[in-house]
Amino acid sequence: MSRIAVAGCQHETNTFAPLKATLADFEAADAWPGLTTGPAIFAAVRGINLPAAGFIDEARSLGHELVPLLWCSAQPSAHVTRDAFETIATRILQRLAAARPVDAVYLDLHGAMVAEHIDDADGELLERVRRLVGPKVLIVASLDFHANVSPRMVSHADGLVAFRSYPHVDMTATGVRAAALLEDLLREAAAAQ
Repeated sequence: MSRIAVAGCQHETNTFAPLKATLADFEAADAWPGLTTGPAIFAAVRGINLPAAGFIDEARSLGHELVPLLWCSAQPSAHVTRDAFETIATRILQRLAAARPVDAVYLDLHGAMVAEHIDDADGELLERVRRLVGPKVLIVASLDFHANVSPRMVSHADGLVAFRSYPHVDMTATGVRAAALLEDLLREAAAAQ
């Protein structure tokens, strides 16, 4: 059994859109839950076609201990404001720091988030998580079919798993595949020790 931190921040940015995503947009519930922290994440995403829901169910079935940090999303819009991105990133990192030690981190991302001050916001978040946990802790993220996968994202994650369909009927299945990939990576790491 491994100890896995679980977090998510989803935003699909269209830099030509007229309105930016504020922290209030991430906090508000819409078709998906609003910003949720701690164990409440489990109930918030349960039964919804979201990667986090699939990951949580599959990782639990594999016997892992899950440490829920924070999950949020906002409707597609223009850039995520600096305040929103920095507040969410800081909260994820603070909760992750308090949860250590962990064997792995799972992030439910979109892959096309742009903040006012960072073009590759998903890559930035992955880099910050990697800096905090170090090179030996595994990081796996799920991504939308429309992700803009950057070299930065690839270099700071041990695995990236994207939706395979449009419309996105396989979001939960993507989370399941992310958990299966992480399980394989954890076994490989254990065998190498």
